[in-house]
Amino acid sequence: MSFFNWPAEEVLPSRRAQQHRRRVVLDLFSKFRDAFPEITYELVWASATINSQAWTFGSRRYVRVYGGLARHPKMTTPGLALMVAHETGHHLGGPPYDPAMPWISWQGQADYWAASVGMKKVFGSRAHHMTDRGAKQICELYNAFIGREEDEPDLSFECRHEIFIAGARGALIPDCAHRAFERLSNE
Repeated sequence: MSFFNWPAEEVLPSRRAQQHRRRVVLDLFSKFRDAFPEITYELVWASATINSQAWTFGSRRYVRVYGGLARHPKMTTPGLALMVAHETGHHLGGPPYDPAMPWISWQGQADYWAASVGMKKVFGSRAHHMTDRGAKQICELYNAFIGREEDEPDLSFECRHEIFIAGARGALIPDCAHRAFERLSNE
């Protein structure tokens, strides 16, 4: 499952900015590997794709982040961390599962797990702050890609933000998520 619908970066940041972002992502991967050793984290730095994804090969579970996303100017450490937590949540988030791909947790559940479990396990007492900042970055980036004809998300960026914040605060998953999943299940 991929987070966005495969847009690509158009302009590369400076070499120095690229080196910094690469270190940030590799550091995040180290933290996530320590917390979730059953997941393999990959960075496809050379790719201009602005996306990340969860996938499996046999019994192995992977999270992949593409270079275009890692280098995107709207994304800083909190946004990238929450994105990695979201992709990890596709593997570990539990039900409800995606109707089209029942081996992964549905988008809204992956968001909720990322904020309620994943970020807390990786960042401890800083998780709430990181999740709040990351949710704003992800929603801003997500909103920038909505409206393209090929994008028909099952969740609005407003609902995604509500889900992230509810998870970070320990609240129940919001009603908008239940309605979105029900709509998707009935399609």
